Amino acid sequence: MEASKLAEFLGTIARTGSICALNTKHWKHLSKYVLENILRIVHEKFDLQGKMEDSDILSHVGKLRNEFKSTLKTRYYKEMVQEGRSIEEIYENNPSGVHDDQWKWLVDRWGTPQAAAQSENEKESRTKAEKEGRESSRLEQFRFQHLRKDGSDNFSSDAAEQVYDEACKMVKDSMPIPKSSSTPQDNVAIENEVYTQVFGPDKNGKMLGYGRGMTKSRLFGYGSVTRGIQSVSAINTLIEEMNAKHVEQIQTIQAEQAVREKTLLEEAESRFRTEVAEREAHLIAEAEERFMKLTEIREAKFMDMLDAREKNYEALINE
Repeated sequence: MEASKLAEFLGTIARTGSICALNTKHWKHLSKYVLENILRIVHEKFDLQGKMEDSDILSHVGKLRNEFKSTLKTRYYKEMVQEGRSIEEIYENNPSGVHDDQWKWLVDRWGTPQAAAQSENEKESRTKAEKEGRESSRLEQFRFQHLRKDGSDNFSSDAAEQVYDEACKMVKDSMPIPKSSSTPQDNVAIENEVYTQVFGPDKNGKMLGYGRGMTKSRLFGYGSVTRGIQSVSAINTLIEEMNAKHVEQIQTIQAEQAVREKTLLEEAESRFRTEVAEREAHLIAEAEERFMKLTEIREAKFMDMLDAREKNYEALINE
């Protein structure tokens, strides 16, 4: 129960614009004050000391916030666009609970050509990976990162295109013969290996090949991909621990309840036996008392009868 309350509470924070504003492009753009306030609210509600790192809490809220923004875009914005509503109508029909200014900011952002192009590129990448039953390789991520913002398949620079072409040639040369013997997962592994050969291993969190200053946190959101996985793992671990603790508490309560019920039953049986014994003793005493009274009455009548006979006998003698 505690774990489900925590998950629900973090989701509420992620959807509350006054706490976790939606009108920023990335989670990392939120101010330090906002992040500290989120942690303060969570720690006031739950005792997570030693159970979960603050970075894991923030990472999970950030993930829920992105999911909420995606839901708003899919279920509300895109549906209204498909219905042919004007931009003013979309502004006015913000979903319940979403601040007007934040909704307007989201609508403006989703409506830009750059956002549309990025959405198509991401969709293409996901579709391709899903069809092949695999995740995107680092080389594919490099390509989509360096495409023009107009939605075309053209690279943003000749240098990026040249590097990508050379890397693709290396991938082709590294493919097994026949090619049909390789799996999609094998292809991803080869592309990642070639990517590392071309750009070298990542250093100090820097993502080589993605431009100056690009890090995993900038490319993938708050924290690295590994950190995000660790965050989800930490949440799941905490939930499992809380569930186990909850089960243990229920078992303890049930055991204590069983002991209490047994004790109450034994006490009730003891009281019942005592009451029955007292009642029987009372009934016996009443019966004995009635018997004594009847005996006394019979004796008195018998004596009266003897006295009467004696008087009659004396009267006969005197005659």
